Order: sequence, then structure tokens, then C-alpha cells
Amino acid sequence: MPACPPKPPLPRDRGDARRAALVALAMAFGGVATFAGAPRPGFAQGAPPAAPAPSPVAVSPQQDRLTQPQLEQLLAPIALYPDDLLMQMLMASTYPLEVVQAKRWLGQGQNGALRGDALVQALAAQSWDPSVKSLVPFPDVLTMMNDQLDWTQQVGDAVLAQQQDVMNAVQVLRGRAQANGALQSGPQQTVTVTQNVTVAPPAAGDATPVVAPPPQVITIAPAQPDTVYVPAYNPNVVYGSWPYPQYPPPYYPPPVGWGLGSALLTGMAFAGGAAIVGSLWGWGSPNWGRGNINVNANRYNNINVNRAQISGNTWQHDVTHRQGVAYRNDDVRNRVNANRPDGSRPAMTDRDRAQARDQFRGRVDQAERGQGLGDRGGPGDRGALGDRGGPGDRGGLGDRGGPGGGDRPSLGDRG
Repeated sequence: MPACPPKPPLPRDRGDARRAALVALAMAFGGVATFAGAPRPGFAQGAPPAAPAPSPVAVSPQQDRLTQPQLEQLLAPIALYPDDLLMQMLMASTYPLEVVQAKRWLGQGQNGALRGDALVQALAAQSWDPSVKSLVPFPDVLTMMNDQLDWTQQVGDAVLAQQQDVMNAVQVLRGRAQANGALQSGPQQTVTVTQNVTVAPPAAGDATPVVAPPPQVITIAPAQPDTVYVPAYNPNVVYGSWPYPQYPPPYYPPPVGWGLGSALLTGMAFAGGAAIVGSLWGWGSPNWGRGNINVNANRYNNINVNRAQISGNTWQHDVTHRQGVAYRNDDVRNRVNANRPDGSRPAMTDRDRAQARDQFRGRVDQAERGQGLGDRGGPGDRGALGDRGGPGDRGGLGDRGGPGGGDRPSLGDRG
């Protein structure tokens, strides 16, 4: 099908109105913590410039599930990451506010220089979910998730609403990259292909997966036991001919400091590896056949010492770490709240609300300077995080407009 024609930018005064509405709504509902002044990812020298990020897919507030093209578009930037790192990112994406807080903490004082046990001890004082803490040793990953916060929340929404489809879509993308010659074993990673294990069909009343399980499972593991290499790649290159021109994959270039030269013109590239912090690494792994995430409860509880403990070996979203960020629709909100012992929403303290408002104002200021995350228009053309036009304004992932919905933010406690 032909690609949709580009949409004109939003008028400046409309963007200003949206910003004002977002600030008012954030203050009314406790606000959204964001990281003010975070630098946007730089371009690797010699790498192809990133095309404008595609318009997110139109998703109404009550649309339960994304389509396969939407899921592949959303996951293309990270589907080729090592399995365990990818699982940490998928879990952490369901706690976008804590991702922002972790990125902000990493930039304070000497926190960014902490390594090994010193880092573990410093993180013990933080109340974030273990999945968020486990990303701190990967500052470039944390920075990307912070700077592209709109995308991060969309990934988390997809994980919460259709986890099996997310896992299947990752495997479809890996198969495409391997067929294109871009995904191979090497000094940094070991790529293994096995036959997929047929799982039982959905139980009566359960939804049929949007993305069918592919015939093979491709796993990606560090080639060295003590070092993880985060790949850099352009989705428009590694996956070959993209099958959904209406949903082109976004490309978030690595920082200039990676110095990858022209390597990204042809495939994947790696910069320096990150040393594994043992207690923070490897406690979450994919269960590809079942479409969920396995967790080592003992190791999880060691990270989360003196806080809520778990006993099962399958990951469950912890609503207490959501911190007031709205869920995509009532179905997801009701399902995750059902996992709470009392079935209620977590409360925010006055201090939490004040901090959230202050951080949210910083993000709005950042957007007004033309430095907002995912800024695809000129300065002043768009509001800060969560700018959601109604039908006809945008077409894309995370569009929360819907008939009669008006302009609604994606972040903020609406539940």
C-alpha cells in the first residue's frame, strides 16, 4: 500500500494551548516526573541521519491491542538487543516515571561514576523497581528510554496489554534481520536458532495472538560472561525491505561518543561493552515459548531488599511502581489492579506530587526550547510529552484521541 502523505505541522498557537492544558492536568492529577534538560541522542559520525520519527499509530483509548505492523514498528529499535537486557527494558518500560527518575539520579553528583558493589549499595537506597535499577549500568540505554519517553511508554503499554504478541513480534524481527545477514554471532554476542515449541491454543475466552509464533526462536546472549555489548543499528538497514511502509520504524542513533564511523551504513555495530554487575544482571529472562518473562525470585528480592517481595517465577507488573502514570485503557488498568492485594490504586504522598510537578515543569520547559523528546516539529509546534491530537491530527502509536476524546495527555494519573 502507498505510504500516507505527510501531515502538516501543528500551528504554533495550538501547541501552546496543549502545553497549558498538559500543565493544568498534571497539577490536578499529581503531575508527571520528567528529566529536565536531558540531551537528545547524538549522531554517530558517518552514520546515516535519522529520518523523522514516524507518526505514531492511531490507537483509540479503548483499543485493546496493536496490530502486527504497529508492534513491529514499535519494537524494531530494540528487538536485536541481548535477551536479558531486552527483558529488563520491557519490564522497566511499564514504569516510565521511574525510568526518568533513574536517569536524573544518574546525572547527579558522582552517581554516574559508580561501579560494581558501590553502585549496588547506592541503588539499594532507591525505591525503583528492580528492572529500572538493572538499567543503570547501561547509561546509554537509560538515556535513550528517557529521551524517547513517549516511545518508552508505548512499549510499556504494549507489554501490559499483549505481552505474548510483543515477544512474538521480537522473534519475527530477529528472523528478518538474520535473513538479511545482519544478525550473526561474533566477538560481542552469540546468536542461537532453535525450533519453536508449539504451545497450547488460547483457552476459551482468551484472545488469539495478533502475531503468530514464528517457526523458530532466535536467542541473543553475550559472548563474554562478564561483559554486555549494546548493539547500534539502523532499523531501516538491518531488517532489509520494510514490509509496512505506512509504519516505518523509528531510528534513535547512538551517541556521537560511540565513534562508529560508517559501520551503521551496512548493519550492526558495537562500542565498548558494559561490565556486568552480577546482582543486577540475569535475573529476568525470556520464556519465548510461553510469551512471557521468567524471573529469579531470590535474585529479584535481593535487589528489592526491605521492600515488597515476590515468590513466583513469572514476571508480574507491580502497580505500586507505576506512580500515577495512566494505563492505556480500562481493561489494562483493571487487570493490573487486580494483582494488588487490596485491588486499589497506589497513593501518592504530598512530597511525591510536589516532586512530580517540579519535574514535569522542567520537561515542559525543555520542550519549549525545542529539546523535547521525540520532537518532530519545530520549537513551539508541539507540546511536551503526551501530545495526543484527536482523529485526523496524527496517525500513530499512542494516539489517545479517539472520537470525541479531544486532546488528552498520555501521562498523568487519570485512573
